[in-house]
Amino acid sequence: MGAVYRNATLTVSALVSAKSTSAKLMVYEDSSRDEEVEVDWKSQEEENLRRLMNESVLTSRGWTLQEYILSPRNLLYGARQIYWRCPNQKFRKASQVIYSDILAVAPEIESDIRAVLEDYYELAETYSARQLTYGSDKHAAFSGIAQMIHPSIGGQYLAGLWTVDFKHGLLWYAEMASCRHVESHGAPSWSWMTTPFDVKILQYNGISQDAVKQFGQVESASVVVEGLTMPLIRSKQHVRARDRDDLVLGSVYYDEPSSGDDDDMRNSIFTVDDQVLGQALISLHADPGTDDVDISSNLFLEDDLLVLLVQADENVDNEMESSFGEGIVLRPVKHGLEDVYERAGYVTFWMPSMDYFRGWALRSLKMI
Repeated sequence: MGAVYRNATLTVSALVSAKSTSAKLMVYEDSSRDEEVEVDWKSQEEENLRRLMNESVLTSRGWTLQEYILSPRNLLYGARQIYWRCPNQKFRKASQVIYSDILAVAPEIESDIRAVLEDYYELAETYSARQLTYGSDKHAAFSGIAQMIHPSIGGQYLAGLWTVDFKHGLLWYAEMASCRHVESHGAPSWSWMTTPFDVKILQYNGISQDAVKQFGQVESASVVVEGLTMPLIRSKQHVRARDRDDLVLGSVYYDEPSSGDDDDMRNSIFTVDDQVLGQALISLHADPGTDDVDISSNLFLEDDLLVLLVQADENVDNEMESSFGEGIVLRPVKHGLEDVYERAGYVTFWMPSMDYFRGWALRSLKMI
């Protein structure tokens, strides 16, 4: 389908239609009649392309993103005007790759892969905010974009992530309160498509995809990674924040609530010495309005989580200086397999020293 839009001479879209079966295009039977022209002052409510693109039902649908991006020329119908769009300037580097064969000046792509990836991630964010009638279309409705920019990025495409930038692809979190994992999307838990110190990729040949549609629906996916890990306890306890400021390391954003009444998906991360786990991390609700200062094990929700450190800022002059790090929360899969995990959240660290990170345990584990 992507090739259809990429090779189209012109794509016509009705931005003011309420649904796919009710296009509002002005049709005049008598083309010779005179039309009255009105000239008004500019109003904030006046129709413009930006507003149409932000508010149109058409641009809220998942499939239409790649139709719009891949089409070299778009004719867009509003209620009062017709708009013309040539190769997209918003995603400038990605557009140069997609339209490289029709641009007057060939782009220099090899030296700017990072800019292409930045555009790709912005496209992924835009796509994730759109709706699909069938969740199983999650991969197919985005595959045309991935196929077109793949030659410039290289490596392998893994369910929305690229092997050449795998660690950055793992670092996504919900824009809103949560991002529940949906099995019908056919995506692994670590991919943004499931709702999307260095990590070494040991293998990724566990990816099984449709052999004909390389960028299509994922049948199964797993990766084995090696990285620094630390046990994490998830608690529903509220503690008085000002009495524990010296122990705060950062924040955790869980993908899903632990229960139906748990709406607060963001928690503060603290260090703790657990009797069973030893040195560990614990996520608590930092609340200046509560009197609790002591941690209660009776309020633990999960005590078998892991934090995998994906990257840390090493641009410091001293090992003991403060650093910044990011990681993902992993939960053991409940079917008896050792060291098999699924993603459960995203963590950002803003207080620890690099020396603290180096004290974490190095482990190899499988993520599905």
